[in-house]
Amino acid sequence: MPILTLILAGLAMLGPFTTDTYFPFFPDIQTHFAISQAAAQQSLSVYLLTFTCMMLFHGAISDSVGRKPVIVMSLIGFVITSFGCAMADSYALLLAMRAGQGFFVGAGTVVGQAIIRDKFHGAEAQKRIAMVTMLFGISPAIAPMVGGWLHVYFPWQSAFVFLAALGLILTWLCVSRLPETLPTDQRRSFHPTSLLRNYCAIAGNVRFMMLSLCIGSGFGGFLVYVAGAPDFVLHVMRLSELQFGWLFIPIVIGLITGSALASRLVSVLPGRMMIGIAYGLLGLASIGNLAYNGFATPELPYAVAPLLIYTLGMTMLMPAVLTLALDIFPEKRGMAASVQGFVQSIIFTLISAFIVPLVMGNALHYAAAMGGLFVLNLAGWCIYKKRTAPSAISA
Repeated sequence: MPILTLILAGLAMLGPFTTDTYFPFFPDIQTHFAISQAAAQQSLSVYLLTFTCMMLFHGAISDSVGRKPVIVMSLIGFVITSFGCAMADSYALLLAMRAGQGFFVGAGTVVGQAIIRDKFHGAEAQKRIAMVTMLFGISPAIAPMVGGWLHVYFPWQSAFVFLAALGLILTWLCVSRLPETLPTDQRRSFHPTSLLRNYCAIAGNVRFMMLSLCIGSGFGGFLVYVAGAPDFVLHVMRLSELQFGWLFIPIVIGLITGSALASRLVSVLPGRMMIGIAYGLLGLASIGNLAYNGFATPELPYAVAPLLIYTLGMTMLMPAVLTLALDIFPEKRGMAASVQGFVQSIIFTLISAFIVPLVMGNALHYAAAMGGLFVLNLAGWCIYKKRTAPSAISA
């Protein structure tokens, strides 16, 4: 596999690792700082807030100064704030450092998408996105399991030392091996007036925003389980800190399998057919999840099987939809990727801050949240289709 794909996948994986690795340490953090479970959840919400806000700017900055400088400087900032989390002697300082992690960590994902579209086109771009997604899909399962192993042998600070080490490795790889893909003559002004005008043009494009809604709400359907993982694993399913894999392994299998299928089928099937298959899987998973939890007591493996089907469908859908979205603004791909990432992050932040507290402790409520987000995803796609020529979707 090309080194560029591996680097971009590693950059994309850093976000989920920053979100999930410390999940098994939630009880330890509560005890160490004498805080409630709701207060501990704020360490995730604060991180997601700054992560979301900066999503708007990473791509736009990279359109102005180049892709590589933005990624390298953001990685350096991430390493510093990760060490800051490990050394925090108060919960307020930990929250501040978590906010710093969110400020920097999203650059790799956003700018990585722009790099793919700088270098590749059409089916090849979709293949690269699918390959990155396939590797990225490993992280939601590995991260909490790594956290569980660290939890057995080390205190909670070890999770953040581990993240700092990952950041250092990626910094070295990006400095030594990551190419600059945006030529100087194609860079755009970072002037505030021009920036605002371009943001308004992108945000005012209904087709682009509906595709961004598709991606954000589609991922949100299973990310509600990720954001609520400490509750779902420890309280709903009554498993131990070492058993987070029961939730995350089905998610990873679906992500990897779906991405592998997407990379193989994109050259064989029309885009419209791929998207139709993906929505069939998403609907089957959402309806099946509601039916099971409505009529049965949740047990393994049946309570997590719908997540495998759902993520399988989502990762078959995502490369085609993301390519369609970024191609609406070919001259501003970095900024477009920023806005798309911002919408996705806003949805995840809202899920973490508002939906997860409402569904905690009840498997049926988790299933209802997944079903509602699937409906929102489908609605966004239907609005996009009404405003788009069928030939553009099939391409």
